[in-house]
Amino acid sequence: MLSSFINKNTSLLLLFFICFFVTFPVYGKRILPEEIELLANKHNIPIDSISIILQPLNSDTRLINLNAQIHRTPASVAKLFTAFVAMDHLGPDYHWTTEVFSTDNINDGVVDSLIFKGGGDPYITIERLDTMVLALRNLGITTINDGLIVEQSFFKQYQASTADFDNDPLRPYNIMHTSLLINSNTIDFKIKKYSNNTIKILPDFLPYGVFFRNELELGSGSCGQFRDNVQFTQIVEEQYPPNIVLLVDGYYPRNCFEFEHDLSLTDANHYFFGVFKNLWLKSGGSFNGYIREGKVPLSIKPIMTFDSPSLDKIIIEGVKESDNLIARNLFLSLNQSSDKNYRASRRIMRKVLNSNDVSITYNTFFENGSGLSRKTKVKPETILSLLIAIKQHPSSDIIMRSLPISGVDGTLENQYKTDLLRRRLKLKTGTLDGVSGLAGFITGVSGRDYAFVFLHNDIPDHPYKISSFREGLLSWVVNDI
Repeated sequence: MLSSFINKNTSLLLLFFICFFVTFPVYGKRILPEEIELLANKHNIPIDSISIILQPLNSDTRLINLNAQIHRTPASVAKLFTAFVAMDHLGPDYHWTTEVFSTDNINDGVVDSLIFKGGGDPYITIERLDTMVLALRNLGITTINDGLIVEQSFFKQYQASTADFDNDPLRPYNIMHTSLLINSNTIDFKIKKYSNNTIKILPDFLPYGVFFRNELELGSGSCGQFRDNVQFTQIVEEQYPPNIVLLVDGYYPRNCFEFEHDLSLTDANHYFFGVFKNLWLKSGGSFNGYIREGKVPLSIKPIMTFDSPSLDKIIIEGVKESDNLIARNLFLSLNQSSDKNYRASRRIMRKVLNSNDVSITYNTFFENGSGLSRKTKVKPETILSLLIAIKQHPSSDIIMRSLPISGVDGTLENQYKTDLLRRRLKLKTGTLDGVSGLAGFITGVSGRDYAFVFLHNDIPDHPYKISSFREGLLSWVVNDI
C-alpha cells in the first residue's frame, strides 16, 4: 500500500518536471554556434572568460547562450539597472533642487554670505551656474562680503577618496557623489607643441584660485604615449583663500602636436568657489572671502531655488555618455527619505527589479550604481531579463533613446563605424581593466531585432585583444540573412 502510494507520487512528480522543462526554456544549456567558437579560438579568447546571450525579441529561443549563469563584473553596463530603477521608482519628471539663502537681508544689495544647500543635482554645468548667478544679480545683490557657505548633507553615504579605485584621483571617472558639485569639478584643456618646440597648456576655463604649473619637457614618441609619460599632481598652496596648483610634468611626446585632456579637482567646494567667483565678478558684482561648510538655519527661507533638468533628460545624458557622477547621485537619490545611503538604495533597487520580473539572485550586488567597482556582480541572465523588462516598461522609449548608437553618438560614437555595423547597435558599454561589457539591442540586416548581452572578465594583463573578437561577433549577429 505504502509502496503503491510512493510510486504514484513519484510518477506525478516526474510528470511535473517533464512538463516544466518542456514548457519553459532550459537556459542553462550551452548554445554556441561553431562560427563563434572558431572566432574565439582564432583570437585566443578563453571560452570560460566570456558570457554571451543572443535572443530574438518576442521569442524565448536563444541563438547563443554561453555562461549565462556566472556572476561577473559588468562595469558600466550596471548603469542600465540604475537608469531603469530610477525611471520606474522616481518617474521621468523627477528633478533635484538647489536652494540659495542669504545670511542677512538683501534689500541694500550687500550680503555677508550666500548659502547654497545642495540637493544632489549631478548636472550643474558652468552655463547653468552662470544662469543662477545672473538670477541672483537680478534680485539686486551686488556685493558678497564674506564668501559662500555650502550645506553638503543631502547624501548620507560616506564619501570615499577619489584615489581608492585605481590610485588616479584626478581622473573625472573617479568623481564621487556630492550634494553640491559644479561641472563634475572638471578642467578641460589642450596641450600644444609649437614649431619652436615650446609646450603650452591651454585650459578652456579655469576657476578662480586654480593654476597650471607647466614643467613638461620634450620626449620621444607620439600621442599614444602621452598617458604613460605625463604626470599630474594637485598641490594646495596654503594661503587665504588657498590656491590649487595642477603640476604637469614628465616628457611630452615630440610627435604629438596637440593633445586634449581633462582632470577633476578633488575639492568640490574650492572648485565651486572658484567658478562662482569668476562668474560673479564677470557679472559686475563684488566678492570677498572664501567658502566654508555649514547648515542652513531653520528660521530662514530660500531667496531662490534652481531645479535640475527632468530625470528623462538626465538619464539620456548619463547612460549615453556613461557619466559616473550622474549614476552615483541617481543611485543614492532612490531613497526619498533622509537616509540616502548605499544600503537603502540597494533595497529599493532589489524591490523594483523584482516587481518588474527581473531575475536577480541573492548574490547579485550593486556597489554604487555606476559600475566603477570590482565588487558589483551580476549574472548575464539577469541583464537579459532587464532588457526584456525595459522593452515592456512605460518608459521604454526614454531608456532606448539613452543607449549609445554604433558609429553615431555616446560611448559608441567612434566604434563599429563599418557600413555593416553603423546604426545597427544600441548598446550600453562597460570597460574596466580586464572587463568588457555590452548590453542592449541589435537590428540585423534582415530587419530582425535581438536582445544581446556580452560580458568578458579576465586578468588585466591578458595576452589577447578582446576588441577584435567582439567586432567579429557583432558582425556575425548583424549579418543574419
